[in-house]
Amino acid sequence: MRLFVASSFEPQFSAVLKDVENYARDNAGRDAVKWTDPDNFHLTYAFLGELGPEAAASARKGVEAALAGVASFRISTGGFGAFPSSRRPGVLWLGIGEGAAELRALAAKLAEGLAAAGIMYEDRFEPHVTLGRVKRPLPEPFMRRVADFAASRRAVSAVTSVELMESRLTPDGPVYAKVFSKELL
Repeated sequence: MRLFVASSFEPQFSAVLKDVENYARDNAGRDAVKWTDPDNFHLTYAFLGELGPEAAASARKGVEAALAGVASFRISTGGFGAFPSSRRPGVLWLGIGEGAAELRALAAKLAEGLAAAGIMYEDRFEPHVTLGRVKRPLPEPFMRRVADFAASRRAVSAVTSVELMESRLTPDGPVYAKVFSKELL
């Protein structure tokens, strides 16, 4: 199973993500970006990769142990940006403003819980939601224009659970399925 650990959002938060993505799509140029399906918007804490049944069970135990005593909290949308940089965009994202410190603390707890369960992965958490992956050069004013638009939109969501998710790759894009969900206090 190809697994990752994530949280999803309340509908109004996802609606703002979709608005920003649509605006970016309208300004990117045809086929310049492979856009994230809005049904797949999520916040990834850890990409675990391919795990067999025993390792997947260990990952579930690690997530569950890491979340003991963790309370839900609120997040807000933040700025628009790109990895590795806005001058060389490869991945377009919308960051998290309010709640970013809480997300980093949660990601650190998950990393500890997964490591204690014997699950190792590349731990490079940065609070963001991927909007798309750049395939071709973008027009010159694109990054500034979309950043300005994103700054005019704000949404808030509660982070109330963490999921262990399976990602199945298909020709039409990834299909996600919950393997396990843990509610926060």
